[in-house]
Amino acid sequence: MKKNKIKTGLIVGSSGIGQVHLREFNDFGIKKIGLYGKRFDKDRIKKIKIKDLNFKNFYNLENIQEIRKFKPKVISICSPTNVHLKHIYKFRRICKNLIVEKPLIWQSNCDNLKKTKNILNYKNKIFTNLPMISLANQLMQKQKISKIKQFNFNYFTNGKNTYNDIAVDLLPHALSLFFKLKKNLFKHLDILEVNREKLKWSCKLNIDDCNCVFSFKQGIKKKGSQLSFKINDDFYLRKQVKVGNNYVTKLIKNKKKIIKLKNPMTDYLQHILENFNSKLSLKKNNQITIMSVKVSENLINFK
Repeated sequence: MKKNKIKTGLIVGSSGIGQVHLREFNDFGIKKIGLYGKRFDKDRIKKIKIKDLNFKNFYNLENIQEIRKFKPKVISICSPTNVHLKHIYKFRRICKNLIVEKPLIWQSNCDNLKKTKNILNYKNKIFTNLPMISLANQLMQKQKISKIKQFNFNYFTNGKNTYNDIAVDLLPHALSLFFKLKKNLFKHLDILEVNREKLKWSCKLNIDDCNCVFSFKQGIKKKGSQLSFKINDDFYLRKQVKVGNNYVTKLIKNKKKIIKLKNPMTDYLQHILENFNSKLSLKKNNQITIMSVKVSENLINFK
């Protein structure tokens, strides 16, 4: 790990996925971590669910004036997707370095691709948190991946989204994994089928000369999530076991071979924190963000 030069950080939306960002800020060595939410909660710090933390490192901030005085060097936006755009506009004026939970933005009845490109042209350094990029990188380091002709991605979670909102939530995972494995920009998109149910969403499409099938479910009652994918003839099942505050992650290939991985969420957030000054890392993240939004918008608007 590179020497940490980031001394102050802010989490916007410190419950849910914000707790993961908080954990990674703390593990990265950020000494002062501010917490900010829609409504001020005097007990916000007490509600942190991560064990063995030094609560003296956390600051419960009530308003923008306090945030400006706090002077965060990095801000993670972990608020609900429908307010990402508003929060990016607000916090980019306070801090140059932003991490935004996927998807970067999503607004109904607007050109999300155009807005995404505009945002990524700001002078800020804005990374979308796409942990499947880490999973793809680790997999390619351990396995030879031949040219992809068939790609299936299945993700079943206990999330509360319905209909197209399921796709808004989960398509960034499928597409960022695919595009990182594909290694180059796509030229052609052909949508074959999109199915929308209250708790299920699926599609079939061709990206260049690769046939893709994505299947998502939310609201499942089983604890945790179920993620699997298929690359050509090889099937991979993700398994995660909680150890302390984090997870041990592995892939089971074709029901036999075990491939041990770093937790992709941890690995990718740590990568972002280490690489705000890397133009190449930012460019690669922004490219995959834009390609994912382009395909997502076409799929979600498909009639």
